[in-house]
Amino acid sequence: MNFLQSSPLKYLPPLLAVGFSFQAMPGLAVQPSVQAESHLYGQSQQPNQLQQGYVVFEQYGNTVVGASYYPRSEFRCFVGNLNPQSEAVTGVMLASMQRSQAPININLSPLHQLDRLSPNDQRMLATCKQAVVHRQPQLPARWQPIPAALVQ
Repeated sequence: MNFLQSSPLKYLPPLLAVGFSFQAMPGLAVQPSVQAESHLYGQSQQPNQLQQGYVVFEQYGNTVVGASYYPRSEFRCFVGNLNPQSEAVTGVMLASMQRSQAPININLSPLHQLDRLSPNDQRMLATCKQAVVHRQPQLPARWQPIPAALVQ
C-alpha cells in the first residue's frame, strides 16, 4: 500500500537534517500562536512495525508539519494542510525543495490512528519543525507565515 503520493521526484534522498541549532531569524514571518495537536497514523495498528508506513505530524490550525517514514529506514519531512473532511494532507516535501517542490498527498483514511508518539516520532517532528523554520523563505506562500509555536 502506498499511502504517500508524490511527484516523480519521490525517489530523492531523504532529508538528513539532524543537529540543527535554532536561533531567532531576522525577517521570519510568524502567525499568531495556535495550540499544536500531535497525530500518528500507520498502516499497522501497532507502532514501529518493520515494512509498515507511518505518518506523524503536528497540526497548527490548518497547517501541518510532519514526517512520513518506515521504521529503521528513511523519513521525509513535509509541510501542508489537513482537510478533515477528506482525511488528507496536501503539501510539499521539504527534502526536495532544493531542486523543486515535490507535492504530496497523504490519504489518512485507510490508515490506523495510533494513540502514542514514541521518542523517535517526537525526534522526527522536532527535526521537521526546525527544517520548516530554516526553510521558510522557500515555502509556498500559503504556508507562510509559519506558526509561532514552531519558533518558541
